[in-house]
Amino acid sequence: MDSLTETPPPARRGGLARIFEFVGVIAFVVMFGSTLLGVIARFFEFGGVEWSFEVAGIAFIWITFIGLINAEMRGENVAFEALNHASPPRLKAIFDTVAILALLAMGIAFLVSGIAVWQRSWMVPTSVLRLPTGVITVTVIILGVSAVAIAISRAWRMLGRGQVEAEARQ
Repeated sequence: MDSLTETPPPARRGGLARIFEFVGVIAFVVMFGSTLLGVIARFFEFGGVEWSFEVAGIAFIWITFIGLINAEMRGENVAFEALNHASPPRLKAIFDTVAILALLAMGIAFLVSGIAVWQRSWMVPTSVLRLPTGVITVTVIILGVSAVAIAISRAWRMLGRGQVEAEARQ
């Protein structure tokens, strides 16, 4: 693989990637099922499932954030790909560095923001408000931790690759 953000072959993706993919599928099934339940309830005019659209909304947030993590782990984020593939190796290294720093900054921002929201909302006096906010806030924290971990992993690989190339030149 030439760039740090290119898609690894399926055999090289680890268990963590498969866990995130599985969570994404579960979130999609929950969103689809709860939306379908809400539509059926409205069509047949029975109550008691008003919560289904709230669940669908929360599942949609999970799908979005988990999908972002999956795309970033696979290197399918479209950030610099067109320029990166057409660039000489030295410029590719610069693009990779900028992408790593941007991912790290975004991850830290999501992590700090998620923790701040969690600290302000965990003491809400009613579970009707606390539970949905907590479930949504957990996605922000997971996204932050994942983005930081992916950025650190890519930086580590970049530094390791740089050392190998430097040793090969000597």
